[in-house]
Amino acid sequence: MAKETLSAHELNKYTYCPYQWYYEKIYGRTELRRMRKEYLEELGLEDYTTANFVRGEAFHRKLYRQYRLRQILWKILILAVFVLILVYWVMQYVHV
Repeated sequence: MAKETLSAHELNKYTYCPYQWYYEKIYGRTELRRMRKEYLEELGLEDYTTANFVRGEAFHRKLYRQYRLRQILWKILILAVFVLILVYWVMQYVHV
């Protein structure tokens, strides 16, 4: 790194993603773009927007699946507690 001081923009980039800031300092933007293009070609994707869309779609599909599972488990838990309370109430009523 040639400079000894950091600009406000560089600090902002660092706080957003330290790795991105570091690699941009070491390799430069042009080299990183070239490396990314080669990587996308290895994956068989034509452009980075397609790659981002595919990754994003997979991420959100997984996230939604986890959300739905939590919702279903929460409803089952509430139903089980309700049934236990009902059974307890009936048992108290029958024994009296």
